[in-house]
Amino acid sequence: MFQLSLRMTAQPRRAAEVAKVLRLATIEARAERGYLDSRIYQEVGTPEALCLEEDWASEEELKSRICSNSFTDLLRLMETASATPVLEVRAVSTILGLEYIEAVRFGDNLPASGEGRRT
Repeated sequence: MFQLSLRMTAQPRRAAEVAKVLRLATIEARAERGYLDSRIYQEVGTPEALCLEEDWASEEELKSRICSNSFTDLLRLMETASATPVLEVRAVSTILGLEYIEAVRFGDNLPASGEGRRT
């Protein structure tokens, strides 16, 4: 799985407008092959700080998203930020669940690093 992560700070009193554009971007992303999920949220105590995360099934599908017109719109939106936005791509190869937490807390059959669910 690949995750696209954006954190940007909107101009004062424009957070609602920026959130609306981010929602539109996720609606458009849902129509693309390989889209898994997305989240938009504001930071607690800083309503101008907005975050977008998108999950993609593969690198190729993420690359297709990055080359899309709707992603160009997202890049344009980033240019309106009041501070330098942070845009990251994360490659997620292992996801460990509650069984890992139990193993750590109770010392039962602790899985070796990398033995989680592969994505």
